[in-house]
Amino acid sequence: MRLSDRLVPQLIAGFVLFLGIGLPATVVGDTLPWRAQVQSLKGKATWSTNSETAQPLKVNAIVPPGSTIKTGPDSSVDLFLGHSAGVVRLGPDTTLSLDKLTMTDTGGDKVVDVQLNLPVGDMYFNVNKLSKASRYEIKVPNGVAGIRGTGGRCRVPPMARIQEMELVLVDGSLAFIWTPPGGGAPVPIVMSAPPPVVWRPNEGVKPAPDEVVRNIRQQINQSKTSGGVNGGPPGPPPGNPVVPPPLSPGTPANP
Repeated sequence: MRLSDRLVPQLIAGFVLFLGIGLPATVVGDTLPWRAQVQSLKGKATWSTNSETAQPLKVNAIVPPGSTIKTGPDSSVDLFLGHSAGVVRLGPDTTLSLDKLTMTDTGGDKVVDVQLNLPVGDMYFNVNKLSKASRYEIKVPNGVAGIRGTGGRCRVPPMARIQEMELVLVDGSLAFIWTPPGGGAPVPIVMSAPPPVVWRPNEGVKPAPDEVVRNIRQQINQSKTSGGVNGGPPGPPPGNPVVPPPLSPGTPANP
């Protein structure tokens, strides 16, 4: 991504303020590492951390921050990120990195910091209502989205076809910063739904086609109630986030 690490938070913060959905704030409390839980798996997927060899992913696996998950053809994975951050579904041939997952208990609230990186593929997101101090960001090539209480889909094609990227919002609001390929000033995009809307680099924000909206809602609803492998019996229901100590290097996350 061509935006500097310092510029992106400034731009996102400005548009989150514009949307009136609150800003991440300094919080006081115990900050704990968060981990994603594999809620459902169809087909094949792998996970890895840093330069470690990729391992097969399994249902109920606990995946720590810093991990990268890849799905195969005709495959999908549902990841439970906690009761506030909700669930994300990864479609076929998708790569997702869990850059940061933390939770801070302030005594009266749960503040989460979720930073995901989607370089290629389809991701369906269903974010529950977040506290005002929470942050939920999705990075993509040439852009980053800051979202709240939001449902939709982010579709990222291979870099050679990045102009075909698509961001669909069916509920909620988000602020998206896009940097055109080849350089140029960052472009701010504000999206709010309902009614559902879609953004594409060459078209801007438009009403989302009904067929697309139906598919996204179906995927989100399925991810809420998913469980098990390839349609098999579900595993244990996701519970509270796993707390420290983190996994040591070389320790498999799969049970």
